[in-house]
Amino acid sequence: MPHDFKLNNGHINTQIPSQQGGNVLARWVKILGSGEVIVRAGEDPNEPEYVVPLYLSTNYSLGDVNTMLYWCEELLQSNGAPFFALATMVHMLDLTTSAEVEHYHHHHKRRAQLKAN
Repeated sequence: MPHDFKLNNGHINTQIPSQQGGNVLARWVKILGSGEVIVRAGEDPNEPEYVVPLYLSTNYSLGDVNTMLYWCEELLQSNGAPFFALATMVHMLDLTTSAEVEHYHHHHKRRAQLKAN
């Protein structure tokens, strides 16, 4: 296993180029704290690495789309222990959703900093 990587196990369905030609699903994944991951196809130390942004799939076929609940938005925008608790629980459930939560949190912080300047 490459250092600091985890076995993908189908959590991220990003295809990347294979050294044998064609595309394959990423076998190894390394989580970055920015809503992105580094993916690799194999274990070779010279294996190319790809930085991939993660987003939740948008599936509107399940019914009406509602706005985010107030308490959920507050947790996503909070700092310290409240956000850490939310992020920890989401990470245990789903890697892609975890990256989306981190992505939203960082985006909100950047937007707040721009408004302050």
